Amino acid sequence: MTLLPGVTSYLNIIRTRLRNSNYNLFKRLLIILTSSSLFIAISGTLKTFFSFLLYGSPPSPLLLLATFLVIYSVYALNKITDTEEDQLNAPERSNLILKHEKLFKYTSCASYIFAVLIGLICGWKVLLILIFPLLAGIIYSIRIHHQIPRLKDIFAVKSIIVALSWTVGSTFLPIINSNQNFMIIGVVFYFFFTKSMINTVLFDLMDVEGDEKIGANTIPVVIGPSRTIKLLLILNSTLIVVILFSSVYGFFQAYLLPLTFSVIYGYLYILYFYHNKIRLQLEIMVDGEWLLIVFISLINLKPYP
Repeated sequence: MTLLPGVTSYLNIIRTRLRNSNYNLFKRLLIILTSSSLFIAISGTLKTFFSFLLYGSPPSPLLLLATFLVIYSVYALNKITDTEEDQLNAPERSNLILKHEKLFKYTSCASYIFAVLIGLICGWKVLLILIFPLLAGIIYSIRIHHQIPRLKDIFAVKSIIVALSWTVGSTFLPIINSNQNFMIIGVVFYFFFTKSMINTVLFDLMDVEGDEKIGANTIPVVIGPSRTIKLLLILNSTLIVVILFSSVYGFFQAYLLPLTFSVIYGYLYILYFYHNKIRLQLEIMVDGEWLLIVFISLINLKPYP
């Protein structure tokens, strides 16, 4: 019986080590998924899938695959070009990318080539939409001359370009071969652009210290964290007007619940990450929003009017 306390203590130590080991393994997996751009590519694909639902169009597996490939390619390339800044803002991600830089380059190029092939198969309109985010990513990330600032270093330009890159594909790919009400297109465009703008600026808020050191004129650097949060809350509040407008005009009746959830969820993560600057949590919570929205949409799915 005297051995029992010692055995119990030893078993507790083993359980603690196993829990810590499982936690570290899970955290490492999340870091790989977010750093490799796989998670954000999945998130962006689900965003486009949700756009198909909003329009009442049958989701196209080929266009969704192309969306995944383009997002992965653009963000993998961007992370390679941003390794210097990431040493300050996200050292774990930067170290992982530097360690496997060739892999990121090869997979990024291959993904883009496959996306272009899909665009060629589906037509020039699809190709143009697929090329847009890559061109925008290159233009805003690469310095043409040492005396000419990158677009991403000009106040607010980075946020607008990134938001547009996300919005163009999500808004227009689902209706590439169909006619839609221009008012509906405008509402969808504004919804996705506003969500993308909020998320982009929120990530800039996370990186404000590193951006200040390298002289990047992001919105949080220029106007300060407190004003940035107020701006994001105002932008998120405009989506309430969008939902009310959609309800009055009979748009998206089957998806008012996930749209409302998106607004509430936006308030939550804007306020939460103003006080908790943990990058991995931000990437999981923000990019994971579209997993939740698509899940809610599917379980609440009704025939589109």
